[in-house]
Amino acid sequence: MFSRQAPEGWTAGARQTMEDAREALGEAGDQARRGFHEMSDQARRGFQDMGRGAQRAWSEMEETTEPYRRSFEDAISSNPVKAIAASLAVGVLIGWLIKRS
Repeated sequence: MFSRQAPEGWTAGARQTMEDAREALGEAGDQARRGFHEMSDQARRGFQDMGRGAQRAWSEMEETTEPYRRSFEDAISSNPVKAIAASLAVGVLIGWLIKRS
């Protein structure tokens, strides 16, 4: 009566469609992988550039503030009582401002 086997043409067409789909998915995956790698490389280069820029800015800031730091340290070490009094006065002023608000 009815044959349970599918005609050969139908199975061959379905098989070819499945193989084409697998190939297309594989190509899409490869393209996505390449895109991901390119984007991660760009991000890595951007972060490296930002890091180098931050290091340069930090070095410039250290060079600029070095004389002020030295004079501040000299002032504290040569007048420790005045330094303690100034610190205490600033602390009292900040405490008064916080309590007031």
